[in-house]
Amino acid sequence: MKLSTTRREMLAGLGALALAPAASASGLLSLRAILDGVAAAGPPEAILAALRKARPDGLNPADSAILRMVTRGLERESALRRAFPFGRPDGSSPYVISQRHGAYLQLEAADPARRLDEETDRLRFEAARGVAPPRFILDSVLESQRALQRRAAPELAAALGRQIDALASLSAGASETPGVWRLRGGEDYYRLRLRFASGLDEGPEEIERRVAAETAALLRRADRLLSGLGLSRGNVGERLRALRRRPGQGFANDEAGRTRAVAGMNSALARLRPRLGALFNPPLETGGAVRRMSAADEREGKRGYRDPASGAYYPDFAAVQERPAWTLATVAFHETIPGHLLQLRRQARADPHPLQLRHAPGYPEGWAIYAETLVDGLGLLSPLEQLGLLQSVLFRLARVTCDIGLHLRRWDRARALRYLEDVVGFELFFPFAVEVDRYAAEPGAFAGDATVALTLRRLGRSAAASGRLRAFHDSVLDRGPLSAETIERIV
Repeated sequence: MKLSTTRREMLAGLGALALAPAASASGLLSLRAILDGVAAAGPPEAILAALRKARPDGLNPADSAILRMVTRGLERESALRRAFPFGRPDGSSPYVISQRHGAYLQLEAADPARRLDEETDRLRFEAARGVAPPRFILDSVLESQRALQRRAAPELAAALGRQIDALASLSAGASETPGVWRLRGGEDYYRLRLRFASGLDEGPEEIERRVAAETAALLRRADRLLSGLGLSRGNVGERLRALRRRPGQGFANDEAGRTRAVAGMNSALARLRPRLGALFNPPLETGGAVRRMSAADEREGKRGYRDPASGAYYPDFAAVQERPAWTLATVAFHETIPGHLLQLRRQARADPHPLQLRHAPGYPEGWAIYAETLVDGLGLLSPLEQLGLLQSVLFRLARVTCDIGLHLRRWDRARALRYLEDVVGFELFFPFAVEVDRYAAEPGAFAGDATVALTLRRLGRSAAASGRLRAFHDSVLDRGPLSAETIERIV
């Protein structure tokens, strides 16, 4: 069981320090040479020490900002590990096992029985020190593991049985409270976790304020659009549900319905392509298409996925009747052009270092959220499609509000569910109950998405007003992923 940096890690780190990049005769090093030289140092603390021995003199301002981003990310990660040596080693969850984490989810990996037993020991150790999942997480894991045990080979079934016993024992006396504020050191953990996940030194109160201000503006606009459609009674969520119930808003749950949904998404992309020159400098990303999944993928219930090589997005339309037509244009823009596929192609050309990728939290999703709003700015969306956009962005912001609500404001699960229903209306990807339970298991997971999107939105408006929008997009796409803080510095 590993609660802190081990002696082996420390020795590896010291060895890497000896191999840290030496300055050339000119005293100058490239960003990649610096990061390559320290990447193998071991835990974050050792990489930091190696970075401090490197000589970053002569880096251009953008590379200096990226180096600072990596350094600040390592500092935040190290502070989190020191303050809260429990849960997942990367700090993503305060719990060693949850519905989203654990060896039981990776039984195809090497020596799963040993890994299960190690996690069981650590689960007991941490629970004895006041860090254990709430009952609803424990019961979800128990249900999954009992199903796995029934079809497992004897050795694996025995290891699963030992973990099931430990989980059941904890569940009997566990709390239903979802927030980490109830844990020993939990509030400090959350504040540190939010700094790491957001890429900012702002506290949760400031992030909450920024998200609330944007949410209020979006709700006001949604209210006006819904009123224009004859829906003026109830909160925005109630009216979005009423709109979905209107005849003609969905698709038939058959081959023709799925084909029509895909055709509508491609039609939306066709509207955008001639206008890309207003947003981006040449060469323009003219690719991007939506395609039907194979029949086998659909039968297996495969989730939607992107294929960057071909520039295609394959949506999950197993329950196409649940997807109003007015929500799908935004999905097409988010997943392809100017969203994920455009960003991934630019990232491939930039070839960022893995340390840069790790310490630019929320950048890919933040860019795609921002990209949705770019299309709106071109005036290409109908009033109904504008509601689809607003609902999508409201959902991304509501995730952060609920997360802070659970972990700092002491919300219960029911309050978080009500908030999602009131603001977002209905599920876009996963049931709201699944969403809320994920926030409980992975505190701060979506903070980076929101902070990057809000930063891009604010700076993008300023760039557009001064005629610099295309140059702005080059600056934030052509260097690989960036944190919200680094976007501010580079722009």
